[in-house]
Amino acid sequence: MFHVKKHLQAGVCVIFLVLLGAWASSQMMQRAQPKISPWLQSLGGDFTLQSADGAVSLHDYHGRLVLLYFGYTHCPDACPMAMSVIASALNSAPPHDAAGIFISLDPRRDTPAILRDYTAFFHPDLVGLTADAATLASTAEQWRVIYHVPDVSDNSFYTVEHSTFIYLINRHGKVVELFNEKTPMQDIQRAMRLW
Repeated sequence: MFHVKKHLQAGVCVIFLVLLGAWASSQMMQRAQPKISPWLQSLGGDFTLQSADGAVSLHDYHGRLVLLYFGYTHCPDACPMAMSVIASALNSAPPHDAAGIFISLDPRRDTPAILRDYTAFFHPDLVGLTADAATLASTAEQWRVIYHVPDVSDNSFYTVEHSTFIYLINRHGKVVELFNEKTPMQDIQRAMRLW
């Protein structure tokens, strides 16, 4: 009887330890893979736009974190600040673990070649993309970007009004955080480490 009781106690201990280990593992997985806020789940989606080196799609970055920004190269303030923030965030990530995408909303002035030079100035892992106006409008709507390109005859002097979100996209192409050009770098780095 004593041996049976001892075996039962040992069995109960083993079951308890297995359950405790499963619970701890589950907790670690939840911490390692945080939940995406419901209000972010409707944002974004795949796209295919043009770079100086050819077509680029968001799914090309599967397995990497991506910081995405919509703007234009003639932007006097928000865009250069956002590009600097993205470049600093990319510098803090392990090599080839993260990338940046800059989508120009100003296809009349921002050719793929101009975008290549613009993004290269900030970081080698930043790519500049554009498309025709209709494709950009569809992509912007998908990402809930608000913008307005004025209809003017002189292409030299005009500003494009646009929202200034920096999107953090996880390794599966889902938007997980939103920032802007004024977000403290530590907040972006913390979010990138989390994901």
